[in-house]
Amino acid sequence: MKVKRQRITVEELLRRYAAGERDFTYIVIDDSREGLFRGIDLSDINLEGSSIGVDFSGAILRKANFRYTVWGDHCRWQEADFSGSNFTGINNESSCVFVRCNFSNTIWEQADLWQSTFEDCDLTDANFDNASLVEVDLYG
Repeated sequence: MKVKRQRITVEELLRRYAAGERDFTYIVIDDSREGLFRGIDLSDINLEGSSIGVDFSGAILRKANFRYTVWGDHCRWQEADFSGSNFTGINNESSCVFVRCNFSNTIWEQADLWQSTFEDCDLTDANFDNASLVEVDLYG
Protein backbone atom coordinates (compact mmCIF):
# COMPACT_ATOMS: atom_id res chain seq x y z
CA MET A 1 0.00 0.00 0.00
CA LYS A 2 1.48 3.31 -1.10
CA VAL A 3 0.95 6.21 1.29
CA LYS A 4 0.08 9.60 -0.17
CA ARG A 5 2.17 12.36 1.34
CA GLN A 6 0.64 15.77 2.09
CA ARG A 7 2.68 18.81 0.98
CA ILE A 8 2.99 21.57 3.60
CA THR A 9 5.00 24.79 3.80
CA VAL A 10 7.67 25.56 6.35
CA GLU A 11 5.46 28.30 7.75
CA GLU A 12 2.55 25.87 8.20
CA LEU A 13 4.77 23.33 9.96
CA LEU A 14 6.08 26.00 12.34
CA ARG A 15 2.58 27.34 13.04
CA ARG A 16 1.17 23.87 13.75
CA TYR A 17 4.19 22.90 15.88
CA ALA A 18 3.83 26.11 17.93
CA ALA A 19 0.17 25.19 18.48
CA GLY A 20 1.27 21.90 20.06
CA GLU A 21 1.13 19.47 17.14
CA ARG A 22 4.06 17.03 16.95
CA ASP A 23 2.85 14.44 14.43
CA PHE A 24 3.92 15.38 10.89
CA THR A 25 4.14 11.88 9.44
CA TYR A 26 4.07 11.38 5.69
CA ILE A 27 4.41 15.02 4.70
CA VAL A 28 6.41 16.61 1.90
CA ILE A 29 8.32 19.67 2.94
CA ASP A 30 10.82 21.35 0.68
CA ASP A 31 12.13 24.88 0.58
CA SER A 32 15.46 26.06 -0.80
CA ARG A 33 15.72 29.08 1.53
CA GLU A 34 18.57 28.77 4.01
CA GLY A 35 18.37 29.24 7.77
CA LEU A 36 14.59 28.95 8.10
CA PHE A 37 14.90 26.80 11.23
CA ARG A 38 17.91 28.53 12.85
CA GLY A 39 17.33 28.69 16.61
CA ILE A 40 13.92 26.98 16.33
CA ASP A 41 13.25 24.15 18.80
CA LEU A 42 11.40 21.27 17.11
CA SER A 43 12.26 18.65 19.72
CA ASP A 44 10.08 15.52 19.75
CA ILE A 45 8.74 16.19 16.25
CA ASN A 46 7.57 13.10 14.38
CA LEU A 47 8.46 13.23 10.66
CA GLU A 48 8.31 9.48 10.04
CA GLY A 49 7.84 8.58 6.38
CA SER A 50 8.15 12.18 5.22
CA SER A 51 10.03 13.62 2.26
CA ILE A 52 12.40 16.30 3.48
CA GLY A 53 14.18 18.92 1.40
CA VAL A 54 14.82 21.79 3.82
CA ASP A 55 17.78 23.36 5.61
CA PHE A 56 17.73 22.38 9.28
CA SER A 57 20.92 24.37 10.04
CA GLY A 58 20.92 25.74 13.57
CA ALA A 59 17.72 23.94 14.56
CA ILE A 60 17.12 21.95 17.73
CA LEU A 61 15.58 18.59 16.88
CA ARG A 62 16.30 16.53 20.00
CA LYS A 63 14.53 13.15 20.17
CA ALA A 64 12.99 13.71 16.73
CA ASN A 65 11.60 10.79 14.71
CA PHE A 66 13.05 10.71 11.19
CA ARG A 67 12.33 6.99 10.64
CA TYR A 68 12.00 6.06 6.98
CA THR A 69 12.20 9.65 5.76
CA VAL A 70 13.48 10.48 2.28
CA TRP A 71 16.06 13.25 2.10
CA GLY A 72 16.31 15.22 -1.11
CA ASP A 73 17.97 18.48 -2.08
CA HIS A 74 19.08 21.10 0.44
CA CYS A 75 20.57 18.50 2.75
CA ARG A 76 23.48 20.57 4.02
CA TRP A 77 22.87 21.01 7.71
CA GLN A 78 25.18 22.93 10.03
CA GLU A 79 25.24 23.27 13.82
CA ALA A 80 21.94 21.46 14.39
CA ASP A 81 21.19 19.39 17.50
CA PHE A 82 19.71 15.99 16.63
CA SER A 83 20.73 14.29 19.89
CA GLY A 84 18.61 11.29 20.80
CA SER A 85 16.87 11.24 17.40
CA ASN A 86 15.93 8.16 15.39
CA PHE A 87 17.07 7.96 11.74
CA THR A 88 16.24 4.28 11.17
CA GLY A 89 15.77 3.44 7.50
CA ILE A 90 16.27 6.95 6.12
CA ASN A 91 16.88 7.20 2.38
CA ASN A 92 19.41 9.82 1.33
CA GLU A 93 18.72 10.62 -2.34
CA SER A 94 21.44 13.26 -2.60
CA SER A 95 24.77 13.78 -0.91
CA CYS A 96 24.10 15.17 2.55
CA VAL A 97 26.69 17.26 4.36
CA PHE A 98 26.52 17.65 8.13
CA VAL A 99 28.85 20.19 9.75
CA ARG A 100 29.26 20.55 13.54
CA CYS A 101 25.95 18.76 14.22
CA ASN A 102 25.16 16.89 17.42
CA PHE A 103 24.17 13.30 16.59
CA SER A 104 24.94 11.84 20.04
CA ASN A 105 22.78 8.90 21.10
CA THR A 106 21.11 8.65 17.68
CA ILE A 107 19.90 5.52 15.88
CA TRP A 108 20.80 5.00 12.21
CA GLU A 109 19.86 1.32 11.78
CA GLN A 110 19.32 0.36 8.13
CA ALA A 111 19.88 4.00 7.09
CA ASP A 112 21.14 4.71 3.56
CA LEU A 113 23.74 7.45 3.97
CA TRP A 114 25.18 7.19 0.46
CA GLN A 115 27.85 9.86 -0.18
CA SER A 116 27.13 11.74 3.06
CA THR A 117 29.77 13.75 4.89
CA PHE A 118 29.98 14.22 8.65
CA GLU A 119 32.41 17.03 9.49
CA ASP A 120 33.23 17.81 13.13
CA CYS A 121 29.98 16.15 14.27
CA ASP A 122 29.38 14.56 17.65
CA LEU A 123 28.59 10.89 16.96
CA THR A 124 29.02 9.71 20.57
CA ASP A 125 27.01 6.52 21.12
CA ALA A 126 25.43 6.71 17.65
CA ASN A 127 24.17 3.31 16.45
CA PHE A 128 24.87 2.55 12.76
CA ASP A 129 23.90 -1.16 12.82
CA ASN A 130 23.15 -2.44 9.32
CA ALA A 131 23.44 1.09 7.86
CA SER A 132 24.72 1.62 4.33
CA LEU A 133 27.83 3.76 4.61
CA VAL A 134 28.92 3.66 0.95
CA GLU A 135 31.22 6.58 0.17
CA VAL A 136 30.53 8.23 3.56
CA ASP A 137 33.23 10.61 4.80
CA LEU A 138 33.96 11.39 8.46
CA TYR A 139 36.15 14.39 9.31
CA GLY A 140 37.18 15.92 12.60
